[in-house]
Amino acid sequence: MDLISSLFLGFVQGITEFLPISSSGHIELFLKLLNLNSSSVTFDVVVHMASLIALLIYFKFNYSNFSQENLDISSNKIWIALSVVPIGLIGLIFRDFIDEEAREIASLGYAFIFSGIILCLHIFKKFEFKFVYIIIFASLFQSLAIFPGISRSGMIIGISLLLGSGIRKSVILSFLMSIPLILLSSAYEIIFGVFNGFSTVDISYLIIAFLISLISSFIGIRIMLFLSKYAQFRYFGIYNLVLGTIILISIFV
Repeated sequence: MDLISSLFLGFVQGITEFLPISSSGHIELFLKLLNLNSSSVTFDVVVHMASLIALLIYFKFNYSNFSQENLDISSNKIWIALSVVPIGLIGLIFRDFIDEEAREIASLGYAFIFSGIILCLHIFKKFEFKFVYIIIFASLFQSLAIFPGISRSGMIIGISLLLGSGIRKSVILSFLMSIPLILLSSAYEIIFGVFNGFSTVDISYLIIAFLISLISSFIGIRIMLFLSKYAQFRYFGIYNLVLGTIILISIFV
């Protein structure tokens, strides 16, 4: 992996990790469009940990604001921690499919469209569920994000809005549910690397990718919190729908 690829993929990973547009889907899409080599296990661990560190630092200095405004989240920490279980099981069951067929360009198109539909459902109907049930449903839909192109935060935010949660609370929930998930996925990638060998990547490229991912993750977090006050997340849904449609049209027409 060269310097330009490290810079570019580090930025894409960081900026899209917390936006409801699928970081894995965009990375796969750019890899195919730009004819770049797939990122290594070592690289994936580094950039994901950068996103996690950015989130933890942000919460460290802003936790009082979040805890005062989101008592439901504070009282359901155990359910949030357990939210990683469904996606872990799905990952084990569909591991081979995820590594192969799910990364094909057509699969990405369908996945983006599915993300867009989930993000737009709250436009047509809203329910009123207790927050603990919102977390459970969000956990189940988050498990679908194991497939590239299906947005993890998009699943959580879309389902949370559909079931009656406010925008800001849905965004913060997506942040918090990402913590155990990034830890689990990083642990899996490390174990995979131990048994299959870590890829040799220039340490300077890894440091650059880490810093770029860290900075762009901060930017992504700030964008999400800003939009949670002033914007409608249906526009992200429309973006996913349009992107997925363009991908499929480019293949079949």
